[in-house]
Amino acid sequence: MHNIKKKFSSFYKIIVQKIFHFFYGHVTNILNPEDDKDILIKKVNLQSNNYKIFFCNKTRVYTDTVHDTAYIKDSKLINGPSYQYRRLKENDPGLAIADCKLNSVLKKGTPRIQRKFKGTVFSTLSGGGGNFNYWHWMFDILPRFHILDSALKSIEEIDYFLFPNTGMKFQIESLDLLNIPKTKRLSSLYYRHILADEIIITSHPYTLLNNPNIDSLKIPHWIFDYLRKKFLDKVIKTTYLKTFPEKIYINRKDSSSVVRHITNLDETEDTLKNHNFSSLTMSDYSFSEQVALFYNAKEVIGLHGAGFANIIFCKENTQIIEMRSNTSGDVIKNLAINNKLKYFDITCEPQTLKYNDQAGDIKINIDQLNKILSN
Repeated sequence: MHNIKKKFSSFYKIIVQKIFHFFYGHVTNILNPEDDKDILIKKVNLQSNNYKIFFCNKTRVYTDTVHDTAYIKDSKLINGPSYQYRRLKENDPGLAIADCKLNSVLKKGTPRIQRKFKGTVFSTLSGGGGNFNYWHWMFDILPRFHILDSALKSIEEIDYFLFPNTGMKFQIESLDLLNIPKTKRLSSLYYRHILADEIIITSHPYTLLNNPNIDSLKIPHWIFDYLRKKFLDKVIKTTYLKTFPEKIYINRKDSSSVVRHITNLDETEDTLKNHNFSSLTMSDYSFSEQVALFYNAKEVIGLHGAGFANIIFCKENTQIIEMRSNTSGDVIKNLAINNKLKYFDITCEPQTLKYNDQAGDIKINIDQLNKILSN
């Protein structure tokens, strides 16, 4: 029975692909954007980092919402702004941008109904990290507006904005603070295949060497400056900071992760409570409140995760304590150091199967935790 279902599923996919190939044609060639007169490329330099902005006339966007985003002009895949994330080597810890020839549209086409938009669409798409993940939204998506600002007088010139997703609370509230009209927001979860008079795409904000081991550790400082400028000043003027605790424990009760937990959680949380830490679930707070929480904090502790993205809003010398497996890497450590924060870690051997470099349940050494908190 299983084999029959599998064969039927494969047959169904082939039929669907043929139908969409009939309506939208095959994507068979790759286009170098420098060779097309209808594609304008502007170069931008931000703190010695080089970026490109592509202005593409009569262009389609198709995304699988996970690994691939294709920008298509005249049935050709545009090399450069198109993304196809793969592990370049079998043991690589993260995904990198692979050769354009591996983009799924060259084999499967664009099997989604096309929606047409008049005017200009600014696409912030790359991989699927920004769909639901707070970290990727903050560092992969929002900084693209600053790259765009370098080429436009005003974002009011843009008719629509294509985002990975627009439904999460932090996405809605951060875009509200950036004054992006709700009527101009498009989610790639619903608009997976569009055609517009003009599509604008920027380079990825920090994937500069296309090496996940290095790029994630060297997020350019202009990104931190931009996010603080756009959000911090507005928040601290409107939020009553004294209502927030100074010692924050990010408890991750709202996390969807099934591969990263603290096995002695009750004991760990009792210890933190004894040291006067407030246990907080980030999703209980608005985006503005999260900014204010971290700005007001003097000590922040938590299990390795996306909530640490907010430490960029902390004041200098705020103490950051990360509980992590020894396979998690130094992303949060570097983020803390680059923002002039005091970083400490409790690093443990993962007790469960490591699905990827950030996975694995850990048991916290309570004596070590007490020692760090007491000092």
